[in-house]
Amino acid sequence: MKKLALLFGMSERERKGFLVLSVLIGFIAIVPVLYSFYLRKGEQEAIVVINRSIVHKAVSLPEREERRYTGENTQIQRAKKEVQLFSFDPNNLPAEQWEQLGFTEKQVQVIQNYQAKGGRFRTKADVAKLYVVSEADFERIAPYISLPDMLPAREKVVSAEKTADRTDRRIETLRIDLATADTLSLQRMQGIGPVLASRIVKFREALGGFHSLAQVKEVYGISAEQYAKMEPSLILGDNPVQKLPVNALTEETLAQHPYISWKEARHIVRYREQHGAFTALTDLEKMHALDEEFIRKIGPYLDFVTRD
Repeated sequence: MKKLALLFGMSERERKGFLVLSVLIGFIAIVPVLYSFYLRKGEQEAIVVINRSIVHKAVSLPEREERRYTGENTQIQRAKKEVQLFSFDPNNLPAEQWEQLGFTEKQVQVIQNYQAKGGRFRTKADVAKLYVVSEADFERIAPYISLPDMLPAREKVVSAEKTADRTDRRIETLRIDLATADTLSLQRMQGIGPVLASRIVKFREALGGFHSLAQVKEVYGISAEQYAKMEPSLILGDNPVQKLPVNALTEETLAQHPYISWKEARHIVRYREQHGAFTALTDLEKMHALDEEFIRKIGPYLDFVTRD
């Protein structure tokens, strides 16, 4: 009653302020209750959604697996239906018939490329040699290949003789004159490309010509194995080497030869100045500064004629 008395004893402005304050207090008090209610409701809805998702996945996963299995099984069955085995000669067999035998387009393309380059199947084993024909493929088609398992003995001998004859003719007809051959001629030999051919020609020119076939082994890049391949095709024509007038040349000129170093050129010129002109190779043998190997190599390139 006192509160009512106080309320009615307030002025109009005080009563309005009191009412606004009361509403605010009531709103503040009810907000936590409403928030708790909506929070619980949201959690329940989320649980329902999650449960529905789990159930959907549990149902849809087997369905997808079943569809995938069914699709793969259908492809396998379709492939099995398309394979047709029949007697055939693999030489020039149309692509469609290779595919009927169970080969893919890529396999057929490789087989036909092999035949386009001159490849030919003479026995069943020749088919198995192709890398695109697996062991399982060959076992499947082998009984249907209308070719012999192996060549008759006589045919093997004839084939080997033809191969050997072609090889012999190739070796016999290929003759390269090492003394005069240009880079293009040298490249006709097995294992000789533009680089090695150019080195051979440059070395020959620096020497003044080859006097021995074995000298080509001194060219950088010519191994013993490479020389063994080249030797049957090499000849050395009657083309004399250019000789050095050892009694007239300076150190600088002598040192330009591949076999003569600056040190050896200096020894030769000084010995000549002290003992006179060289008359024969034996004069160089008297020089302790020159070893036997050097004299052996340079001998064919020295001219001892004295010119006035």
